[in-house]
Parts: sequence; structure tokens; C-alpha cells
Amino acid sequence: MATVLVADDFLENRDILCRMLQLIGYRTVSAANGEEAIQMALAHRPDIILMDLSMPVMDGWEATSRIKALDELRHVPVLAVTGHVTPHEIQRAIDAGCVDYVAKPIDFEMLVGKVTALLQNGRDGQVS
Repeated sequence: MATVLVADDFLENRDILCRMLQLIGYRTVSAANGEEAIQMALAHRPDIILMDLSMPVMDGWEATSRIKALDELRHVPVLAVTGHVTPHEIQRAIDAGCVDYVAKPIDFEMLVGKVTALLQNGRDGQVS
């Protein structure tokens, strides 16, 4: 069973995503900010990370950069789940290490499709 780390500062978003992912068979762990996302990724070694970009303490851009700088986590694909969808913001996410993004409000079918594809195609993923 694949493990998904859901990093989002809004409890409701984390809960909904985790419940929906659990219903289709994924194990989930969650984090409320970027710093916590790094700690949870190190502790749980997820197969994929869903990263909100705008969070307190440490934003998702910085957290992704730090995760990708760690040898033990650099292979884990990070999928940005965000309302920041201008070309500049998406490029910034890709530059930080995200392999792709899903815009908020979340189309859950699209999200699951991207998560499934990233898990099936290997952990390094490709930007679509």
C-alpha cells in the first residue's frame, strides 16, 4: 500500500484529501506546514507528497526544495496542490522540485489520476 503525505495548512483540506485517498486504498500522513512536511517525510518515507505551496512557518516551495536536497527523499515525487497557478508560480514550483501540479479547487479524479500515474511511472515523475 502506497503512502501519501498530504501537506496543507487548512485542517479541512487535509482531512478531506486524506479520507478520500484512504477510501481508494492509500495510507496517508499529514502535515500542517512545510517544516512539518519535511519532518513527516523523513519519519514516514512516503511514496508521494501532495504539497500546498502557501503555508505558514515554511511554504511549500521551500519545503519542496529542502526535501529534494535530502538524499533519502530526493526520489519522492512532489505534486503541488495549490491555488497558485500562474505560469510564474507553476515554474517556481517546478524549479523547487515539484513534478506537476493540481489546481485548487481540487478535481479529485484528476488528482487521483496524477498520483496513480506518478506511482506507476516511478518516483522521479515527469512534468505533464
